[in-house]
Amino acid sequence: MPSDDDLKMMAADPALSHWLRTALIESLRRDPLEAAHDAGLLALVLDKRVAELTASAIAQAVIQKVAQR
Repeated sequence: MPSDDDLKMMAADPALSHWLRTALIESLRRDPLEAAHDAGLLALVLDKRVAELTASAIAQAVIQKVAQR
């Protein structure tokens, strides 16, 4: 399990997005269980959004290909 110092070190990494660095620092101010739960829920929501956008893009590509015939 990462310590608070580990999270701070990760947040200092300039390769991480500003959004993720901010989320890591903010998570240190919260109850760890609630922060982990919220992060898990966010991951599920974002994964669903990506899946829906990907499916829509594939459907549009198929429609365009069929329309070109």
